[in-house]
Amino acid sequence: MNLLKGIKIIDFTRLLPGPMATHLLAQMGAEVVKIESPKRMDYVRTSGVQVDGASILFHQLNHNKTMKMVDYATDTGREELLEMIKNADVLIEQFRPGAMEAWGFGYEQIRDIHPEIVYVSLTGYGQNNDFSNEAGHDFNYLAYTGIMSLMKDEQGRPTVSDTQFADIGSAYMAVMAMQAALLKKERTGKGCFVDVSIADSVNPFLIVPYALYKGGMDYRKFNIINGKTTVNYAAYECADGKWLSVAALELKFWNKICELVGKPQWKRENQMELLIDVFPKKEVEALFKTKTRDEWAALFKGNDVCIAPILEIEELENSYYHQSKGTFEQFETPNGESLNTIKLPFFSD
Repeated sequence: MNLLKGIKIIDFTRLLPGPMATHLLAQMGAEVVKIESPKRMDYVRTSGVQVDGASILFHQLNHNKTMKMVDYATDTGREELLEMIKNADVLIEQFRPGAMEAWGFGYEQIRDIHPEIVYVSLTGYGQNNDFSNEAGHDFNYLAYTGIMSLMKDEQGRPTVSDTQFADIGSAYMAVMAMQAALLKKERTGKGCFVDVSIADSVNPFLIVPYALYKGGMDYRKFNIINGKTTVNYAAYECADGKWLSVAALELKFWNKICELVGKPQWKRENQMELLIDVFPKKEVEALFKTKTRDEWAALFKGNDVCIAPILEIEELENSYYHQSKGTFEQFETPNGESLNTIKLPFFSD
């Protein structure tokens, strides 16, 4: 995919949000040069099992970039980097506000030598507010924004996700913002500064519960797509301990399921009749425990009912779904070790 062929990006980011963003950009054809200082190595290098001198995650995030080690605290290193930046389209960084300025690479300093630069700053809470210099990670961002209040177990306790919604969401936000800035540059010839807050990047995920709340409705009870309030939008355990996702939001899907499982008496004419307060959910749970997950999946396949097996991580690479979609692809580390990574979720000719 070469949508961004010819675009050169200088990447100062570390950890997950920025490296994920530039990884996606590299998959789209951009030339990404990842900058590390021997005094500020990417922490992900040592996170997990080591292959060819770095973690698998580090290789997955950075295998399609040019790696450059530069001690930019020295005059020689600083001059080398400035020459590289002069020939780049984008600079992206992920330090706290003020850090890049202290090293001589702040936006105003770079704009003086390269007025057309698109400068993307990815920080936890943005540049100019009372939280700008507060330390944080994904869990904190989800907490401040209210997302964690939506992720609770049956006892009402917040549950920490096994994946990073804010970090990865902000990677997509940074990609979108950078591409918009490049379009502006193409039309006007002017660069700009782009401020991306990792925490703010998850605000769009609030849209449904916030709309319910502002409408005077209890979002905990009437959010029919939270997996907790209705029988037609929920996860069900099967005979083998594996799970199905049932997302039959529209009544036509739910009523078709009822036909397929031989339960015509479960059909309904109103969505509110499927709330767990009025529908015998335990009967549905008991039914799904009569077959294995894959037996149910085979029964529903091709019947247009919005049901899918909940795949475990260990199953993904060998699953028919991911094999048919071509989700995973191989790459080689610098010394020839073969690893798998995840491809972009869209394609271009």
